[in-house]
Amino acid sequence: KPQQTELSMADLEQLERLKQGVEAWNEWRKGSPGVKVDLSESNLHEINLKKVNLAGANLCKTYFRSTDLEEANLEDAVLIAADFSLVRLNNALLRRTNFREANLSGAILRDADLEEAKLVGACLRKATLVGAKMNGADLRLASVSEADLVFVHLCEAKLTEVNFSQADLYGADLSRADLAGANFRRTQAQATNFTGANFTGACIKDWNINSQTKLDDVECDYIYLEYPDQERRPSDPNRNFEPGEFTKLFQEARNTFDLILHNGINWRAFAFAFNETNTKVIDEYGDRLFLRGYELLGDGMVKLKISYPEGTNRQKYQNLLEDNYELLKENKGLLKENIRLQVKNYENMLSLPGQVTVIGNNNLVDTRNINTGGGSYYETINTGGGNYIQGNYVNMSQDLTEAAGQIQELLTQLQKTGVTVETAQEQVATDLANQAKSDPTVMGKLVGWGQTLANKAGETTVSEAVKAVVPMALKMLGIPL
Repeated sequence: KPQQTELSMADLEQLERLKQGVEAWNEWRKGSPGVKVDLSESNLHEINLKKVNLAGANLCKTYFRSTDLEEANLEDAVLIAADFSLVRLNNALLRRTNFREANLSGAILRDADLEEAKLVGACLRKATLVGAKMNGADLRLASVSEADLVFVHLCEAKLTEVNFSQADLYGADLSRADLAGANFRRTQAQATNFTGANFTGACIKDWNINSQTKLDDVECDYIYLEYPDQERRPSDPNRNFEPGEFTKLFQEARNTFDLILHNGINWRAFAFAFNETNTKVIDEYGDRLFLRGYELLGDGMVKLKISYPEGTNRQKYQNLLEDNYELLKENKGLLKENIRLQVKNYENMLSLPGQVTVIGNNNLVDTRNINTGGGSYYETINTGGGNYIQGNYVNMSQDLTEAAGQIQELLTQLQKTGVTVETAQEQVATDLANQAKSDPTVMGKLVGWGQTLANKAGETTVSEAVKAVVPMALKMLGIPL
């Protein structure tokens, strides 16, 4: 294709010929195959150019605003810095077209063919690209914020640092696309295919994915939960995700439902209702529910975020959990009987020690092993402005006598920093209470320790300082001994 300068002026004779009508223009082009078309810097505002043949034309800085280019042929055309805002390009042939830094905001490109098109730095804000074919296209640094990209084809596209904020990518194919540094803030990505894509450095603040979103074989060293480049995950700047870790974490986190409880929460009732429901889920699916976090909504409302195994009948077990909780909350006698019969069952359901868990406001759970000499480490970050808690925690799989040694060691370490015994006890009790709030199995273990102290206090070989910590943690949770 002959090289065309970006600074050339329009051929006035060609411009007048185009204004005579598409049919005459296309006939002229058919009979003049070797003529170079130059309409750069022209004003084609509101002209009807349906099915026009502008293949290979120089259209740099041309003003097309509100023009109808439906089914037009712009293959191999050069449209650098052209203004296509509000233009209709439905079913247009735009293969390999150069739209660098062009303004396509609000343009309608439904089912358009943009294979291998160059849209570097282009603005497609609020554009409609439903079903558009854009495989292999180059959109680096482009903005498609608030655009309708439903079922768009962007396989192997270059999408580094593209702004997808508030765009709708439902059912889109971005497999093997390069999404490094892309902004997915509040993006709708249900049923989107990201298989084999590169997510390194992307921001996923408040994006919306579901169980149909494909994240298999995603390449990702790290991501951000806040824009721009804030709240890195993994939070350690010297650590990157292991191969497949990003995919695994999101597969665990995307299958979640919110359980809204009114008038506060009875943690004892919830712990046993959760256990009863999990027994049935495990029997049917061989996997279990997990409590990922909770949020106080005000007016006594509590939102619990719970994940469920892939393929689970979510509604069935959500309803069962709600019914079990309401039954135990209202029937105190039944709750006491559950406590007596089930408290030992919690010991078999506790998570292994030596884990780090990070829970952010995008439901991302980042887990890695840390050697803490037998204890466990738990870190919670609420990126919505809540608390940040970290430290060495007690191995909750032990009985009270074994755990007492770790509790005493933590108390001693804190006192060496200059805090009082009372302050150290309060800190460790707060740590235990925070673990219990995030995991009903830990809640059950803590209740069991409290009962051991209440019923067999004279038989335990536990220091007075340790004896003060467990009741204090239970009190923080509103659970009396």
